[in-house]
Amino acid sequence: MTPRPKRGFGSITQLPSGKHRARYTGPDGDRHKAPNTFFSKDDAAAWLRSEEKLIEFDEWTPPATRAQSREDQARTVGDWITQWLDLRSRGTSALEPSTLQDYTSTLNRRILKVADPAARLRDIPLTRLTRRDVAAWWDDINRQFSTPPYNRNAYARLKTAMQAAVDRDMIPISPVVVPDAAKRPKHHRKDLPEASVMQGIVDQLDKKIPRIDGRHKLIAILTLFHGLRLGEALGLRRRDVAITADSIHVHVRGNVYRVPGEGMHYKATAKTDAGHRTVPLFARFHTDVRDHLKRFVGDSPDAWLFTTAAAGGIIMDTSYRSIMERAKLRAGFKDVKITPHYGRVWLITTLAEAGMPIPAIGEILGQRDLRTITEIYMRSSAAKRDEVLGQVNQALDTPLADVADLDAKRGEKEVGEETA
Repeated sequence: MTPRPKRGFGSITQLPSGKHRARYTGPDGDRHKAPNTFFSKDDAAAWLRSEEKLIEFDEWTPPATRAQSREDQARTVGDWITQWLDLRSRGTSALEPSTLQDYTSTLNRRILKVADPAARLRDIPLTRLTRRDVAAWWDDINRQFSTPPYNRNAYARLKTAMQAAVDRDMIPISPVVVPDAAKRPKHHRKDLPEASVMQGIVDQLDKKIPRIDGRHKLIAILTLFHGLRLGEALGLRRRDVAITADSIHVHVRGNVYRVPGEGMHYKATAKTDAGHRTVPLFARFHTDVRDHLKRFVGDSPDAWLFTTAAAGGIIMDTSYRSIMERAKLRAGFKDVKITPHYGRVWLITTLAEAGMPIPAIGEILGQRDLRTITEIYMRSSAAKRDEVLGQVNQALDTPLADVADLDAKRGEKEVGEETA
């Protein structure tokens, strides 16, 4: 039997599966294998010959590096952002579901699913993305959307995703460097809502109004007059309401968030660390609380406070906002800008003017950052301003009168001394 000739370069091994594996020792002294196995031995041999030629013409790089390079060249910015969002949904650095949803929505609306010129960014290969590309995208979204805070959020998410690519050695340096985008946009300063406007909205959600069943009234009471965030209010259950003979408190233990196509989802964590709190309700609304529990809430401790009339699911935040807007129009406040979040401005200002210390206000509102309370939320009502100015004016007048009396007495004393 003629001996089988020994292969001069590399080796081919048949695996139990019947396929063939090709391997060889490269110029670097390491063993390298084909990125895949072969059905035919001839195909494996052809691959080895192609590798041998690369070595011969000094064009060789490790096969794995070449495969990775092809993968990197094919991966677009959009591909990586989608992959990065998936990575942030699991592991030790997983985002909260509501935060992940916010990231996804922002990146979809400004990069992944945007139209017109800004759409060019997502199709650029990740390894070829330049600062010029990012700057052009930033200019495009600001031309297309007059929403500076939202646009800046998209820039921040893009910057974080690109830094993650740097950390994984997918790109050498992040090209997301736009000085103008790094500037914080000026926040819209919420006006201090009038209590009469808030009460007018609450009244228009009462069951006494035609075609209104009253199931949304308590939401307005909790958000506008007690400073609950809308997600916190919609996430309340019967067991979160504590009623005694002369007091009612609600315990904020979590909140709900909207998942497109699925409705509202509950998470047993508050929006912030300070969000877990107990909020006392004003006595004037106790009757409304008892009426709501009796008419709309099941007997189970886990029964949701705010459900839809038809399906019984948690009321959508978007649905409530529309209902509140219609109530505002019925109340005659068409030109007044107010949302559920404005109630936090009113409560913080009202409690501060009544003399409550800022830290205590923060406990009620679930706001640990006291700077946010004083610089963003707290306002000064015109009535309180005039009252304080009047008090100061009175205080200024009093010393002046006292000084005049003192001068007169001093003069009398001097005259007496001269006479003596």
